[in-house]
Amino acid sequence: MVPQRVHLFSATLRDNLLLAAPNANDEALSDMLRRVGLENLLEDSGLNSWLGEGGRLLSGGELRRLAIARALLHDAPLMLLDEPTEGLDATTESEMLELLANVMREKTVLMVTHRLRGLARFDQIIVMDDGRIIEQGTHAELLAGQGRYYQFKQRL
Repeated sequence: MVPQRVHLFSATLRDNLLLAAPNANDEALSDMLRRVGLENLLEDSGLNSWLGEGGRLLSGGELRRLAIARALLHDAPLMLLDEPTEGLDATTESEMLELLANVMREKTVLMVTHRLRGLARFDQIIVMDDGRIIEQGTHAELLAGQGRYYQFKQRL
């Protein structure tokens, strides 16, 4: 799960990642940090770097990518993503969506988002308004229907 509000524990980088995959080794943790673009966190003390209070504070984008790393390390058959790319620049957002698409190819991903970038990768898109489903289909189907999804895409 990638929550909208990511919690950073006052602990080492390793401990913050092991929450998702207690049996992961240092190589797997380091590899995942590289995959989500957080290799800079491995500088200085590496996985022993202290995060949070009394240690290194992470930016909003770094927190998002740390949450994605945790979710991918957990390797569950179902992934829930709540605004996983909020606050990321367009390039990083695209990279994270590509990574998620590749890793979760044979798994189920439910993503809540207000951002339309990258949605063409998903098998089904559900458009909601005021808690009700107003459209659903593939990216191409929703564009062809020229409904709300189409209107949102036209504003980009």
